[in-house]
Amino acid sequence: MTRFLANLKSSHSSTVFNHSHKIITFSYSSQTTQPFPPKTFFKSNTKDTTLVPHLCNHKRFDEAIHILCQQNRLKDALQILHQIEKPSASVYSTLIQSCIKNRLLQQGKKVHQHIKLSGFVPGLFILNRLLEMYAKCDSLMDSQKLFDEMHERDLCSWNVLISGYAKMGLLQEAKSLFDKMPERDNFSWTAMISGYVRHDRPNEALELFRMMKRGDNSKSNKFTVSSALAAAAAVPCMRIGKEIHGYIMRTGLDSDEVVWSALSDMYGKCGSIEEARHIFDMMADRDIVTWTAMIDRD
Repeated sequence: MTRFLANLKSSHSSTVFNHSHKIITFSYSSQTTQPFPPKTFFKSNTKDTTLVPHLCNHKRFDEAIHILCQQNRLKDALQILHQIEKPSASVYSTLIQSCIKNRLLQQGKKVHQHIKLSGFVPGLFILNRLLEMYAKCDSLMDSQKLFDEMHERDLCSWNVLISGYAKMGLLQEAKSLFDKMPERDNFSWTAMISGYVRHDRPNEALELFRMMKRGDNSKSNKFTVSSALAAAAAVPCMRIGKEIHGYIMRTGLDSDEVVWSALSDMYGKCGSIEEARHIFDMMADRDIVTWTAMIDRD
């Protein structure tokens, strides 16, 4: 394997673009030391011995790491990370996203530790990525700890943690955070409502849906009303289901197949097979789940 990465010097750029073309700002602490021992070899266990070493020899580390992450070669990507004196925000973002995609908690922790020891000062974008990584890897203790340490939070920060708690069935913790939110969007409401439905607490889901309607109807989307319909079906309560149907028509959310499928399911589970069939017949696109559910009711 070709020798490379000796006497590496990197720039102190403070602004880069990530792969979604969003600006990411970051900085480095003035009091930093190299946290990892220098290495001079890139050792890969795969047969790919050309492109990645070539990129590294030309100090194109961002590209090398991006390729390795696309190939799910996190171990090799982390090996290169340890060679970079001052990694950019885009490098950390790429690595964290790969950990999220593959649910690799231990590798994600290594990236987080590298950020801490390298002197890199992460902005809100990277911190939210780390929050998401811990939450989606079911490490809510780490996610909560990071959330508590953050000096700045935005709506995304709150939503990530609430969604993580709700999916794990820790609904008391999720609701406590939800109540403290300085503002909410449709994701916030949907995360809580769907969490209650998923964990067999439909009445609380419906109460929250009513609370949302009393506040701001613009917070609803197709996923919010579909979750509310699932709650009505779980009770089951035809009256509430019809109320939600009326709300859907008034707010213009009746043009989506996801909503139509949820309506058909609600009417079927509430005992109105004729209404379920009527909704089913109006649907332009029907998947195998919708067909199976309708056949079982017939």
